[in-house]
Amino acid sequence: MRRTILAVFLTLTVIASPIAGTATAAPGLNFNSDKSPNPTAVEDELVIDEWDNSEMSSATQYYNDSGELTELPATVNQSQDTPVGVRFDQIDADAYHLFPRIDGESENSANWTVASDWTTSSGSNSGMTVSDADADGVDKLQFAATVASGETATATYADNVSIDSDPNKRVLTTVLNVDTLSGTAEIRAVDGDGDYRYAEINGSADASADDIAANGTGNGIVFAEKLSNLPLAGSGDGSFDGIQKVEIVGVDNDVTVTVAGLDLDKKSEANLAEIERDTDGDGDLETTTVTNYYEGGVANITGLDTLGSIYDNAVINDLHVYDVQYQLSDITDEDEYSTNFSSADDYNYPQKLELYADMEVPSAIDLIHGSITLEFEQGLVESRYAIAEVATGADTTEAFGNLTDDGSYSSVTDTLGSQGSTATFVASASADTNYRVHMVILYQDEEIDTIQATGIGGPTGTSGGGFFSSIWAQVAGIGVAILSAVGLKRKFGGS
Repeated sequence: MRRTILAVFLTLTVIASPIAGTATAAPGLNFNSDKSPNPTAVEDELVIDEWDNSEMSSATQYYNDSGELTELPATVNQSQDTPVGVRFDQIDADAYHLFPRIDGESENSANWTVASDWTTSSGSNSGMTVSDADADGVDKLQFAATVASGETATATYADNVSIDSDPNKRVLTTVLNVDTLSGTAEIRAVDGDGDYRYAEINGSADASADDIAANGTGNGIVFAEKLSNLPLAGSGDGSFDGIQKVEIVGVDNDVTVTVAGLDLDKKSEANLAEIERDTDGDGDLETTTVTNYYEGGVANITGLDTLGSIYDNAVINDLHVYDVQYQLSDITDEDEYSTNFSSADDYNYPQKLELYADMEVPSAIDLIHGSITLEFEQGLVESRYAIAEVATGADTTEAFGNLTDDGSYSSVTDTLGSQGSTATFVASASADTNYRVHMVILYQDEEIDTIQATGIGGPTGTSGGGFFSSIWAQVAGIGVAILSAVGLKRKFGGS
């Protein structure tokens, strides 16, 4: 029994590993204290090529170059109102391609995305072409109309389109890009005798109007409106009593649109996501869940968890993630950092922390990086930072402390300012480049307790090694050792 206690005690005093069951940060520091150093590589905008909502739950997940699901050693600044962005035409969602529902809510044996299933007609001096325009992992069709004065150009889809029940209650939904717009076009739901309800693409109209699908060029525009709210026109009996075909019609001049999603079956509008929009005209943005996105472009949303159910199994191509922070506190590999507390008599302070950290932003085929800076939020006055230096491109296999021999470090103490300010250690950092940060920071005795990770005694050595910081910590450590030994004896029946 005594040998077991002594062995456990020696293990604790030599290794000083965090006690099981305590909440500790990987580098053994309490990052809730602003006095703990937490150098951070800050990226303004990260674009993830393929983000799968059926497999991923975090905006910092991606597929590495081996195709494996991987988590970035990073966090997204949650103080942002809209930390992520999507372009709706770049989302591969089943709901975009279910019309017409000849096989129900599943992969249809035919749908509107087959260019050869559309027929075209026009006046003698006009023309309409329908062509595949697949891009961003999404099936798309492009409709290009050239229209002479007094004529029209029409693309018609009629295969398997037959909706006789409650046609006015159906919602015309389309996800589109307006590529060129020097005239006007219409998207029509047409009944059996020539009457139709339509939404207009018109550069001089109000984009938020119920019957305007778009009012200018742009990408990722989503239009959704109940057909009963759209104008009625045509050559039939004046009543809209069914949906037998869909038409995209160039009315005048030249219009080119690319369609990524089309539906006329549903009786309700689908939620897209939660965005910020001026909903009451007071000039201020309000948080709202939208069923349309007439603004176009990248829609900045309040969170991936606000995406509507139509995107539950969707793949978002080019997910935009803003203010991504690769912090020391995110490092989990003990080979990438070293923390060592010791006497600071040589600096006329009670104690000092010597920190080494290898800071590297990962690169991968699926990641498109924006601007990156290596920053440091200064929790103490400038004089407390006895050493602050960075080695760019440091070899991660080289032991901490060796680089100073070849002069690879550059001092960054001149970037420090007043307490509470943010220093820029590297203004234009690059992904896939290792930045080795070396700092010596001076502390008062009482401050040491606040910056160590939670746990009796706290980790105080290099990369988890070293000695307890006080005699009371040693006493506490002995107590934990005894309890651990007794627990082990009871559990395993040892002596």
